[in-house]
Amino acid sequence: MNRIILFKYPNFDESQGDGHDFLNCGAGSVAIKRPVETGIYIPHDECQWETGGVAIYLRSRNSTVLLQEHFGPEAVEQETVCNDLSLLSLIDNIPSLDAFLLKTYFEAKKIRVDQRYWQIAAEEESQLRRMISRRVEPIVRKAVSDGLGGEAIVGRFLDAIWNPDMEEAGHFVSAFGIDHSEADAIFSAWKGITFYEYQLRRIAPRIRTINAWLRSQDCVPADLRNHRPYDEQLMMHIERVSHMLNATLLDIRHILGEYERGFNALISGYPSLFRDFLRTIHARYWLLGYCVSALISVVHLDSRCMKNFPSRHVDFETLNRLLRQFDIALDRRREQKSAF
Repeated sequence: MNRIILFKYPNFDESQGDGHDFLNCGAGSVAIKRPVETGIYIPHDECQWETGGVAIYLRSRNSTVLLQEHFGPEAVEQETVCNDLSLLSLIDNIPSLDAFLLKTYFEAKKIRVDQRYWQIAAEEESQLRRMISRRVEPIVRKAVSDGLGGEAIVGRFLDAIWNPDMEEAGHFVSAFGIDHSEADAIFSAWKGITFYEYQLRRIAPRIRTINAWLRSQDCVPADLRNHRPYDEQLMMHIERVSHMLNATLLDIRHILGEYERGFNALISGYPSLFRDFLRTIHARYWLLGYCVSALISVVHLDSRCMKNFPSRHVDFETLNRLLRQFDIALDRRREQKSAF
């Protein structure tokens, strides 16, 4: 499968209006609700992948048959521990294709993968681990009684974040009234939320610039009058994309706001809010992963476009093309399989 392209795409329940409906789903359904799916794209010509190919969606009913058809029976052989299908299923358990999240998830599952696949510098990985540990440490200190061993036990609990098989991982979630068997899923989601929080801080200045630009006169192309009767349509498209961007930001604020309120309440001696957050952290992790990944795509598209327009004054055709790209990045409707 070295010649394929992995991609993530939204798969929100079309009967639900927005992300908050997903967040409010019943506790029993949280474990199976994943609003982002994984697909693999097999180009007809590996040297010209943009000319067309075949897409296989991992959660489709016939994905196993299609994988076997394209890559042979060994790709789905059940006796092989690390067959292609099992590795793809692990990747499908992460909301995005970020190297750090994939690497730590595979390590937690004790699955060895050639490090060249991750393409993450050791220093960057160490920085992310330290940042996540610092974010989690006050919660661990509050949750762990001083009488249980002080610094030594705090250190072991922090180690358990990266190794959910440790006994301390189960003890930690049990302290919040959650079954110890949920430790792996909760710690994975907790690390993921902290990672996406870090990513959001990195792109926040650019997102603020894009958001302000979409609502300003600077976004209106100087040659708009030359493109009647499409001028009104373009202005409506600007408004639509601006609304989609702000809806994504609203979901992020909602999730991180709940995290902060639960955190502050716990530190103040009231653990119930943080306990509730942990019980539904899986849903928030997936929605936050989708939202931040969408914003990263928007920033990438904007940066690529504005290299040629440092003043951010673009013509009608350039703006129209950029808005379509933003629209795709922010659209939560399930991708149409007929597009491939």
